[in-house]
Amino acid sequence: MGSILNDADRTTICQRIGTVTSTSVPRWGRMDVKSMLTHLKLSALMALGDLPVACKSKRAFQVFPVKHLILHVVPFPKSAPTAPELLVADSAPVDAIRSELVTLVERMGAGPREGYGPTHPLFGRLSFREWGMATYKHADHHLRQFGA
Repeated sequence: MGSILNDADRTTICQRIGTVTSTSVPRWGRMDVKSMLTHLKLSALMALGDLPVACKSKRAFQVFPVKHLILHVVPFPKSAPTAPELLVADSAPVDAIRSELVTLVERMGAGPREGYGPTHPLFGRLSFREWGMATYKHADHHLRQFGA
């Protein structure tokens, strides 16, 4: 499993982000490129603790083995629901959003590796290592959505 905390994985994700253009077409889902990049940017802000997101209190997703399976084993489902805070429109151009997203991903990579990060709205308390893996998996999911 990849992780944003791993230099090679982070570099690969940032390169893939760079290949997405305003003309990229989704293979599934309702998001366009700008919405997807904004969604990943807001998700990165959440992972860094800069964007508070309301907890959904879904206890089943916060305990082993369900939490472990979703974070480490099974792929994220296509068109799964997300927190409304992560679906806010951005008026900036695609290039600016992409650049900000890469900066946030690099910031995560330079961050702590031990201890706990912010509370995830679905999975509850996550360690920085879990955030690194979840962020990688989430970015990979959406980049594959656009063929990147």
